[in-house]
Amino acid sequence: MSWAQRRKATYIFSVLFIIAIIFIIVLFSFFNKAPTCSDGILNQGEAGVDCSGPCSVLCRADYVNPTVVWGPRWAKVTSNGTYSFVIYLQNPNTGVGAIKVPYLLKVYDKDDILLYQSPNNSYAYVPPNTIFVVYLDNINLNDKIPARAKFDFTQTPVWQKINSNELNINTVSKSLMNEDTRPKLLATIKNSSLRLIENIESVAILYDEDGNAIAFSKTKIDFIDKDSTTDIVFTWPEKFDKKVVRIDIVSKVLNSF
Repeated sequence: MSWAQRRKATYIFSVLFIIAIIFIIVLFSFFNKAPTCSDGILNQGEAGVDCSGPCSVLCRADYVNPTVVWGPRWAKVTSNGTYSFVIYLQNPNTGVGAIKVPYLLKVYDKDDILLYQSPNNSYAYVPPNTIFVVYLDNINLNDKIPARAKFDFTQTPVWQKINSNELNINTVSKSLMNEDTRPKLLATIKNSSLRLIENIESVAILYDEDGNAIAFSKTKIDFIDKDSTTDIVFTWPEKFDKKVVRIDIVSKVLNSF
């Protein structure tokens, strides 16, 4: 083999060697990806595929769905046919919640004709280990009268580890005024934790002497400083049909969204 031939062979061998090295590196990076919580593989100590272990999403089999304590119940807010609806639920799972769970509310009249259906983009935040409510307002049924309502979560919740702030939000005082004209509920909410809590949603539920929920209202609080209180107001445009004997205020912290 001449010198020129040897030089040409050396050059070709070098090029092929470099191509082979690049090919091996590409194959190695493709088949040796670091495990993640979205790779569809049971690895890295996960209890199920891409759930539990180091993953924030928890395995469905380990948790139960929220339960409806009561509801849906509705209250007529204005005489022209505006209603509000409340569903009172409980999440029995400790330390885990769900950020956005799609739901469907359907409202029917006495002849089982559909009067209202919640929009497709209706979602509920499910806080961990606590009572919570799903609240819908400004539903105008005009002269139609609801007789039955049905509520369902349309997908299984995606459970995640969430720090519960709801247990640190307490109602320390409630005062109902102007019950026979334009009712107003004054309340004081306390943050009993040692850190600021933001984006709080509170729903007031008013009951008559038979224990029936007869009126609802919602307000939002930007923040409550640590170990502090804030005053909030719930209002209604028209008087109640029945006497109020008990008031509940249910709060949840929405900063997980």
